[in-house]
Amino acid sequence: MSEQKNLLAGSVIALGATITEAMDDAPGFVPCGTPAQVILNAINTYAGSDDAAAAQTAQQVSGFVGHVSEHRGVTAHETADVEQLSDQQKELAQKVLDLAKAATADTMDPRQTEWLYRALGALEPGATTAAELLAQA
Repeated sequence: MSEQKNLLAGSVIALGATITEAMDDAPGFVPCGTPAQVILNAINTYAGSDDAAAAQTAQQVSGFVGHVSEHRGVTAHETADVEQLSDQQKELAQKVLDLAKAATADTMDPRQTEWLYRALGALEPGATTAAELLAQA
């Protein structure tokens, strides 16, 4: 994986983790479809674009991490190093990729949207919820 695509994947994980923290901070809160569409677009850019597009999209996603952090009063999570994913996290990442290929934010129900955010958060270093989210996939 190129450095730019690694950065993009890590930025998407950071956004999912930031949103997960916001959901944990306000039980019952699941963001609107905008962050989900940003994530789906970024994952599809990762899968099908060149390094320049990946780098540009990574910057956009990182900006959205800051936006969510400021508006929800939570930590802006750091870009993750996808080279450090455990085998279980890699399996979960594949499930996220599969969902991104098959969905748009408009076609996802709130349960799927929440799963997407939480699955990305589970890809952060030290996260321990990958097995639980794989069981829900």
